[in-house]
Amino acid sequence: MPFFAPSVTTEADALFAFLEQQCTQLKLTARDLTDEQARTAPTASALSISGLIAHAAQVLNGWLLQVKAPDRYIDEEEYPTINDGLGLEGMFDGSALPDLDIVDVVAIFEKAVAEIDVARRAVDENGTDLGTVVPMPGNPWMPKDFVMNVRWILCHLTTEIARHAGHADIIRESIDGAIAYQLNAQADGQPWPPEGWS
Repeated sequence: MPFFAPSVTTEADALFAFLEQQCTQLKLTARDLTDEQARTAPTASALSISGLIAHAAQVLNGWLLQVKAPDRYIDEEEYPTINDGLGLEGMFDGSALPDLDIVDVVAIFEKAVAEIDVARRAVDENGTDLGTVVPMPGNPWMPKDFVMNVRWILCHLTTEIARHAGHADIIRESIDGAIAYQLNAQADGQPWPPEGWS
């Protein structure tokens, strides 16, 4: 069941495995939704599943560039080009909606998620130490005296994706009552509810 991360061996294995598992959880919130449902914001927030998945794709893609090339400085002005390469025009914060069907948004997210394995291989093949300090991104919201390393980026990505998966869980349950256990079981071809479920 994708609800659980697989067994892990090393710190790097754990960081990448848990990040990928949280991405799977976020993606599952879009399972079997119509475009209209995916774009709706049924809670007091303006967040939607489509908006959250587009935002998470951009966040994941951008930060993984730094993991793959720890010496690279990424200026804020590069983000539009980086996002274009992903297939998203503009910046998405979870409330803004891409002008795309949910199938296309999920495909873009899957493209970003595929970069987790690319980053994992890059860290392994390059012998990148997780403590490798990276240049601070060129954006206004990072503290000026902050020191960032590869480990921090992977932990940050996992917490951000997990937070948005939680947002999406609430939105999905507000749309049609489906919960994460149910979506995971259905993705695995398991019956819902399972035998003995109370």
